[in-house]
Amino acid sequence: IPDDFFPLTVNPESFFLETERFLLRPWKSSDYPNFSRLAKNPQIMRFVNQGKPWSDKRIRSFIHKQEKLFWKEGYCRWVVEDKIKRNFVGLCGVGVFDPPGFLEIGWWIAKRFWGQGYATEAARCALEHAFRKIRIPHLKSVANPGNKASIAVMHKIGFQQKISGFLGDYLRSPKYLPIVTYSLDNPYLHSSPQK
Repeated sequence: IPDDFFPLTVNPESFFLETERFLLRPWKSSDYPNFSRLAKNPQIMRFVNQGKPWSDKRIRSFIHKQEKLFWKEGYCRWVVEDKIKRNFVGLCGVGVFDPPGFLEIGWWIAKRFWGQGYATEAARCALEHAFRKIRIPHLKSVANPGNKASIAVMHKIGFQQKISGFLGDYLRSPKYLPIVTYSLDNPYLHSSPQK
């Protein structure tokens, strides 16, 4: 990605981020069937939406929101694809946690890929892009305290726990759902000047 990257000049058909095993790319309407399987899988949704599958309307709205976010800001919760087979692996990236409206990094990985370091690899790539290229000053990551796998990824990518509380603390429902919030400042913006 060039240093003078500006979101509106990028063609979503050709833009991607790359890791050793994956491509992270913007969304297309053709991603609907793969994402629908993910968003309707009870094991994936166990710590999301109280374990309830998303409706078709919510799935389409999510994809549309990611497309708009990429065009407007240059980031989104990217589609994660296997680099060789081009299989849909999941999603990972930065989105808006509404309410209250802070930027959050998150990931959903299809169950058959669990335990292979996929979320960590994709999250490191998305984080590097968000901090180095987009220059986001600060990110958070929110999880249910029972989601040990996501919390392990947060630690691996350098996030520190800041808050334990409830979803209601962020004016969201269900009010008394326990959550932990981790955060990280952009080291490229907050590092001491080099001598």
